[in-house]
Amino acid sequence: MQKFTRFVNNGAGLEKTLRLIQSIAQIAAVFTVGSTAVQLTTAKLQLALTRRFFRFFGFLDSFQRVSTLLTNGGVGSVAGWLELAKWTCFGLYFVLEDLTILHAMGVYAVPWEARVMREANTFWFYAISLSIAGSLYGIFFPAATEPAKKPQTEKGKKENDEKVAASAPRTSNTPALVKRIVVDSCDLLLPAELLNWMPTGDLVLGVTMVLSTILTGSDIWARYRQKNGLAGNRTPDHSHAKGVLYH
Repeated sequence: MQKFTRFVNNGAGLEKTLRLIQSIAQIAAVFTVGSTAVQLTTAKLQLALTRRFFRFFGFLDSFQRVSTLLTNGGVGSVAGWLELAKWTCFGLYFVLEDLTILHAMGVYAVPWEARVMREANTFWFYAISLSIAGSLYGIFFPAATEPAKKPQTEKGKKENDEKVAASAPRTSNTPALVKRIVVDSCDLLLPAELLNWMPTGDLVLGVTMVLSTILTGSDIWARYRQKNGLAGNRTPDHSHAKGVLYH
């Protein structure tokens, strides 16, 4: 219970918890009728709206990543260009979605909400597709995605060789990339459904949301637990887990 409390007191952990509840409500609504189905659907929509506030400033992180790639010469490879395109699309998605937040809240209705959200979901679809492409590229061309090594002196090279030998064998990044592909493939169905490009229905969407939420939530749990150690009396960290996107 102590670990769970720290998890939900973290912004990323709380968002994933709400996403899991939302997906379960969506699945349950499929198997119910009448007022119960209406209540579950309302709960699903309200949870989806609540989660939008967690990613309201997501465009800042996305465009910061774009700036870092451009500034540090990160676009000198195929992997770099895929990253640049992915984060650009994510940034545009967040910006366009934010423009309709008042409409979604029922505060200020605008006639162009549907058009803007369609463009937002289109960029969301492109961003996830580019993420899948980047992961596939990392699996098939792992050497091309590794950062370039700086020239070393003979002494530095010897010391580096000793460190490499001491830390061998190295863990492959392939399992993490495969996991990322599974998560992205599940999340890709969401914008595809909203754009009516590949209608799958609420049941399939709910199940895939549960799967992707559990997979990403477990990563957040592991990272946050490792960061905080076993100390139970520390002040919870309310910052979002790095690299986690809120779909």
